[in-house]
Amino acid sequence: MNLTAKIKTWLIENSDVSKDASDDEFKSAAAAAIVSGDLSLDEFKAMSVDEEDEAASDFKSIIAGLKTSLDANTAAKAAAPAKVVEPAGEKKVVIDEPEVKEVHVPSRMEKMLTSIGLQNLNSFDEDEGEKALNVRVKEAAEHYDTTKSAAQYPMENNRGKKHPLAGQPMRDFDTGRPMDDASERDKAVAGAWAKYLCHSKIIKSKSLALQQLPQHDRELVLYALENEKWGGASDGGDYADIKDRKLNPSEQKALIDDATSGGLEAAPIVFDDQIIQTPLLHGELYPLVQVKPLDRGRRVEGVATGTVTSSWGGVDDSAISLFSTTSYVSAFDTTIFRWEGAIRIGLDFLSDTPIDFGSHVSAQYGERLLEDLDDVIAAGNGTTQPEGIVNKSGASAVTFSSTTSLGNYESLRFAVPKNEHRSNVKSSAVFLGTETSYMRARAIPVGASDARRLGGMSYDSYSWMERDFKINESLTNRQIMYAIMARYRMYRRRGLTMRTSTEGDTLIRNNEMLMVAMARYGGQMERGAVIGRTTDALV
Repeated sequence: MNLTAKIKTWLIENSDVSKDASDDEFKSAAAAAIVSGDLSLDEFKAMSVDEEDEAASDFKSIIAGLKTSLDANTAAKAAAPAKVVEPAGEKKVVIDEPEVKEVHVPSRMEKMLTSIGLQNLNSFDEDEGEKALNVRVKEAAEHYDTTKSAAQYPMENNRGKKHPLAGQPMRDFDTGRPMDDASERDKAVAGAWAKYLCHSKIIKSKSLALQQLPQHDRELVLYALENEKWGGASDGGDYADIKDRKLNPSEQKALIDDATSGGLEAAPIVFDDQIIQTPLLHGELYPLVQVKPLDRGRRVEGVATGTVTSSWGGVDDSAISLFSTTSYVSAFDTTIFRWEGAIRIGLDFLSDTPIDFGSHVSAQYGERLLEDLDDVIAAGNGTTQPEGIVNKSGASAVTFSSTTSLGNYESLRFAVPKNEHRSNVKSSAVFLGTETSYMRARAIPVGASDARRLGGMSYDSYSWMERDFKINESLTNRQIMYAIMARYRMYRRRGLTMRTSTEGDTLIRNNEMLMVAMARYGGQMERGAVIGRTTDALV
């Protein structure tokens, strides 16, 4: 029975029901009024219809059931003898009142299950005395485990050498938040999002691309839009105003609706994290540098200052010597350069690939980005890419004269003075060269007639003179450096943007899609005084 405000008002006015009465008392009074004829079924039906009640169309079944019950009770009443009670010498005829039961209105799901021969699990069959069956279909995201573990730097990098941050917890450079290994659900969401990006570029329609995804992937994309945290730019420009937060309804619509005006470049944080983690986990140089996230701009205009001077011996009536500020403040401007990586993917593979496609994409781009970042930090030209250590002006030059000796390495090591080795950056001081240069340093003998190695036999430690020896093959054998890597300032724009194309003779004939990932970086050493460098080592 649907107790509307109209029914309650009628019962209060005509059946002496209290305003504070319970719903059960209102129902009993309504049943009594219908039985007595004070309230007709037509009036009851009219007052039971609520304009805001979405189930008004189902009310006919309630009236029909109630009418049938009343007809049956009326017939039984006519056939049954009246009960006679004689209190205080008077005779009163009392007619048994029919029992009016509350009519259950089935939900749409119950109607659907009933039509195929099933019942609701929450219902109890009084005749059978047992629980019925209920079916709840899990959404796609519920099929995956959400267990995560704290991400830590491995003991070795991808080249089998000791990692510079082995065993330490990994943190996001943008926010400083601890990073976790991706859960099974994270990988599934990343894979579905990568598929959606590819499909939307192929058919040039976001809404149609979402419709054509397999149902499982489509549900994962919709789950991510509603529940995951995102990062990127809401206006499609350079300013990243979406930072580790959920999307609002207008941003959700912009990602999947072609009719929405304005651009939106964003990706789930779980997708972005998987790509970022690869260079962080396996980098040789990049994890050691100072990373500065940027929200906008193509050029960073900063300043660098020299060191002030002072003196002793001042006496009365003598002026204090002024420090000359000429060249004390100098520009520290860094240009942001674009990085691009590209792979070709078969369209059949794209359609048939399993759900962990996100892991495949992150591995492809992460490995390429890892190699390129280490290369530009070591030897970037500063014209089309960030400036590398080997090209930084002001570095202390050390002459090796095409020889490899302990004295040469000592000169290189102490070209950077102790005052630069402050406690907060000391651990990032490293030697840097090729594998051949490292091998020659470890091969220095104890003496001309003593073949024992001066540095010992721990070749796999990749260390020399109590400092890590980092390997970069973009250098030549003649280039060896000693530098404090935490003084390298790398500016990074968060996230990757993706472009795809299936056009062109080669792609069409090979049934392939070209995918291009782009990012923007800029960087240089803060000053040359933290670098010792030779360019004439043994070839």
